[in-house]
Amino acid sequence: MSFSISELISYFGGLMGIILSMVSLFASKNNKSIKFSLSALLLVTSLIIVLGTMHFSGKTIHFIHLFRIDSPFHYLLGPVLYFYTLSVLNPNFKYRWIDLVHLLPFVLNFIEFMPFYTSPAAVKLDYYEEFRIKGSVIIPLHYLLKTILFSIYFVAQFFLLKKYRLLEIRKNKPNFYLVSWFLINMSSQLILIFGVFIDHITGLKLFEDPYRFAMTMITFFHYSVVLGLLFIPNLFYGMVSTEKEPKEKYSSSKLSETEKSKIINLLKDFIKRDDKPYLNEKISLTEVSKLLKVSPQHLSQVINEKTNRNFNDFINSYRIEEAKNILISTSFSKLTIDAIAQKAGFNSKSVFYTAFKKHTGVTPKEFITLNSQESFAPTH
Repeated sequence: MSFSISELISYFGGLMGIILSMVSLFASKNNKSIKFSLSALLLVTSLIIVLGTMHFSGKTIHFIHLFRIDSPFHYLLGPVLYFYTLSVLNPNFKYRWIDLVHLLPFVLNFIEFMPFYTSPAAVKLDYYEEFRIKGSVIIPLHYLLKTILFSIYFVAQFFLLKKYRLLEIRKNKPNFYLVSWFLINMSSQLILIFGVFIDHITGLKLFEDPYRFAMTMITFFHYSVVLGLLFIPNLFYGMVSTEKEPKEKYSSSKLSETEKSKIINLLKDFIKRDDKPYLNEKISLTEVSKLLKVSPQHLSQVINEKTNRNFNDFINSYRIEEAKNILISTSFSKLTIDAIAQKAGFNSKSVFYTAFKKHTGVTPKEFITLNSQESFAPTH
């Protein structure tokens, strides 16, 4: 059995991907959501390129029971890319049971092919030969459905990059290469989508074998992840926080207690302004330090030492108080949780929920219930 160079590249990439997916899954330092998302992305793309290469190279005839096994996994490519992007950009992201709905196309396709998967080898050989004579193992309807679904998840990823202001994050040096990787990966996805849609418009005549073109592009995505993991550790761990951390970090600081008191008072006066600056979802440590005419390092240090919080937690504490006032107001019934989160200065519902639970110990819904019980409790 002989192998071409392109086949060997694909098989090697698939093997590396499977190994790295295990490394990611069992790495102790990873954020759990990133760990699972990255492992799923590597495993799905590995299976797709290995099985896909076997199909278009003709090797499947020697392992005929593997034919079409890859088809349902194509429906997972968009979701795993989306959830990996989301988990990297949003450190507070956690999977929920509702997210299982993204598996529906995969499950339906698997059920559709179940009679074929359980059929005898002779039937599978005849089926394979039928497609081989046509020049491609592609099924036009599924090819179109997979293209549409992948495009939808591509758009969803684009909005995630916009929502979390990826280009601004790129200015943070530790995140520069991670952001660059995302931009290359998104560009590659766009090339695939553009090429496949043009192929559909031309009646699948643009490429000699549309399936091989798709597999080649997916292989490129896969290698971008595999090689990225070797040179960009942040792919494992997500975005690096720009916040300064423990007090020990400032042990060499020359700020006096008088200066620290002055800075914290300036900050509190700023926060208590009538226009409630903390409600601005784009407020940042750098922006506030400029307004107070204090260096970002000194402002961060004072917040850490005087409040035992970082800048984001400090700001969120005021936002949560604002949200609590809205939740117990008579106008609450007219507002959705999304609207309340936005009014309180949060840029997403998930971040709002996480911050609310962190600062109050209960969820917004539990807070409403508790306050309702107190309101109707008998007085003595």
